[in-house]
Amino acid sequence: MAVNQKFYSLDRIRRIAIEAAENPAKFWADKVDYLTWFERPKSILEGKAPDVYWFRGGYLNISYNAVDRHIPARANRVAFYYENERGDSKVISYWDLYREVNRAAYVLKELGVRRGDAVSMMMPSIPEAVYFGLAVHRLGATLVIHYAGLSEETLAYRLQDCGSKIFVVASKGFRAGEEVRMKDLIDRTLEKYQTPVEKVLVVSRGFSDFNIKQGRDIVYEDAAPKGKVYVEPTPVEANEPATIYYTSGTTGRPKGLWQSNGGYPIGLNWTFRALFNPQDVDVWWTISELGWPVWPMANLYTAPVMGLTSLLFEGFIGYKRDLFARIIEKYYVSLIWSSTTTLYTIRSIGEEALKGDLSSLRIILNTGETLNPGVAEWYIQQLPSTIIADAYWMTEHLIPIAATPYGLGEIPFKPGSTGIQFPGSKWLVVDDDGNPLPPGQRGYIVIAIPNPAMAKMWNDPNYERLIKTYWSRFSGYFYTGDYGFYDNDGYLYVLGRADDILSIAGERLGTMDIEGILARHRAVAEAAVVGVPAPGGGEKVLAFVVLKSGEIPSETLVNDIKEFARASGTRVDDVVIVRRLPKTKSGKIMRRLLRALARNEPYGDVSTLDDIRTLDDIKAALMERGYIKP
Repeated sequence: MAVNQKFYSLDRIRRIAIEAAENPAKFWADKVDYLTWFERPKSILEGKAPDVYWFRGGYLNISYNAVDRHIPARANRVAFYYENERGDSKVISYWDLYREVNRAAYVLKELGVRRGDAVSMMMPSIPEAVYFGLAVHRLGATLVIHYAGLSEETLAYRLQDCGSKIFVVASKGFRAGEEVRMKDLIDRTLEKYQTPVEKVLVVSRGFSDFNIKQGRDIVYEDAAPKGKVYVEPTPVEANEPATIYYTSGTTGRPKGLWQSNGGYPIGLNWTFRALFNPQDVDVWWTISELGWPVWPMANLYTAPVMGLTSLLFEGFIGYKRDLFARIIEKYYVSLIWSSTTTLYTIRSIGEEALKGDLSSLRIILNTGETLNPGVAEWYIQQLPSTIIADAYWMTEHLIPIAATPYGLGEIPFKPGSTGIQFPGSKWLVVDDDGNPLPPGQRGYIVIAIPNPAMAKMWNDPNYERLIKTYWSRFSGYFYTGDYGFYDNDGYLYVLGRADDILSIAGERLGTMDIEGILARHRAVAEAAVVGVPAPGGGEKVLAFVVLKSGEIPSETLVNDIKEFARASGTRVDDVVIVRRLPKTKSGKIMRRLLRALARNEPYGDVSTLDDIRTLDDIKAALMERGYIKP
């Protein structure tokens, strides 16, 4: 779809993006005022990527910016609503947040947490996760959030890598009607492996069915002060580490990526102004679990820093068929930031998931993978008054690379595209030799300029690993690892990981190209495509398909899906129907696992996999189809 008429907002956003790329220091200079500083920065940008420093000489505190500065003007404003899948709820004002963050910080300080220490945390999406996340920052320490789906070995490695002496954990959480026993995971890990952890602070949540190891474990509710306490926010320099996120490679160990105390929240606060243009009356719901950057990005570093009202949801959005709509209706939710996985879950439920008064809902922002065109079009049809938005980013680069920045103005939406150049970043599509390609030609997606939310690697003081991993493939460019193209209007299309691109009969095929076509089939909720060896040599296209609710698997349906693909101008050689696809917590499909399973090969690190049980389901489906022998 070409944009043949003039869109003033589109032209304006393009100009902003060009100006930001030509002079990043000038572009980010006025964004300093998004935060309150104890000592203002002496410079905006110093150095050359990847060895860059943002807002150098500035001293601030994230907790002060998220809590203290809103008192007393917003003391009675709702900071967070909390609701779980069973309907339990709670309301937290900014005054409540101030009081609870100080209590949590007091206990952490008594345990010896100081500026620069790494503190680990594992929680469900509950108010205490906000309290302790901001309490860690109040002390000038570095926050490391882990999620409950990790193996003991992977969790132990992360603890050894980040050096946490203190671990804050909830006794348990709840998801899809089941208990997620977080404290038990910590116990098993610390019993099996040597780690730096000296103290485990347990948020009991009113439960007592967990073990206590004398001398190591402390129950927070017993240790927390009963009256009012105040902990002075510790000033930290803008370039000191604020948080560490872990991501994984195909076979390598998880990589620790850290973001700063100054540039990171500034980058995020610009990003969500550009994506949402949040207003005081808005209620912002980020549908994500802890342990992946999405949750803290919104609930620690942006929404409370802006003084907004957010919704915390604990559980599985598909636990009840009308849960999504009921929560929007109850809290007048206007802004939703969701993983792709959640949006596909709602799509699989169908229209029932959207029944109710959803008139408050202004924007749904997708993050993870680009929404398949068929799914995007379904949302547009079902929610004609709601903007469906997209943003393409990665843990290493936490402002969008490309997006639909509807907070800056209304622009055309193109299903299947990630959007246009996002102001503050600059992507290019290059060939094998790093030469920029024109519109329509497929190549590797790279980034040409630094930004304040571009991560550095933990335990990498000379940037050797950072350069080797991200800056060595194409000289002068940050390599995203993705493959794609852009059209004549400057809209970027991500076709998949470069490692996932299929080479069939000498032609390079993007996995997301084929998946977008399959998602338009009447019976298909979502799909993932990989290449597998074909009899006689070469590769064939194998599609893993999740059916819509109510559809029954059959060989007739398999053949119909293959014929639908052929009639749509693409190729699918076989279809395996599965109950779910392997995904990261942020909703990115882990195609390498599908490829390894279908080829009966080792699948390497699975530490970022959302649910390890998914692999057993897929193995059974492949066995039934003859790809794996019993």
